[in-house]
Amino acid sequence: MIAASVLGLPAILLLLTVLPCIRMGHEPGVAKYRRAQLAGVMLILLALCAMVATIWFPVCAHRETTIVSFGYSLYAGWIGAVLCLVGGCVIVCCAGDAQAFGENRFYYSSGSSSPTHAKSAHV
Repeated sequence: MIAASVLGLPAILLLLTVLPCIRMGHEPGVAKYRRAQLAGVMLILLALCAMVATIWFPVCAHRETTIVSFGYSLYAGWIGAVLCLVGGCVIVCCAGDAQAFGENRFYYSSGSSSPTHAKSAHV
C-alpha cells in the first residue's frame, strides 16, 4: 500500500500537466501524450499494488480464526483499486498520437464595434 501511495502522487502530477489548458513552453503535442501514457501506466501499477495489499489481508485473516470481519476500509481499498485500474486503462487507451487530433487552434480577434449597434443608435 505504501508503494501505491508513492506511485499515486507522481501519476496525478503528470496527469495535471497533460490537461489541455496547461502548455509548457513550445513543447510538441507528442510529448504531452507520452506523459499521459506514462501517467496511465503508473496508475495501473498503483492499482496492482493496491490490489495486492487489499487482497493479502483477507487471505491472512482467513488463516487466523480470530479476525472474522472485514472493515469498510478494505472495501474502499478494493473499489479504489478497481477505479484506478479502469482509469489507468482508459488514459492509456485514449492517449493517442497528437497527429490524430491535429493542431486545430483558432484565434479570434475582437471585432470593432459598429456605430449602428442597437445601443449606440438610441443614445
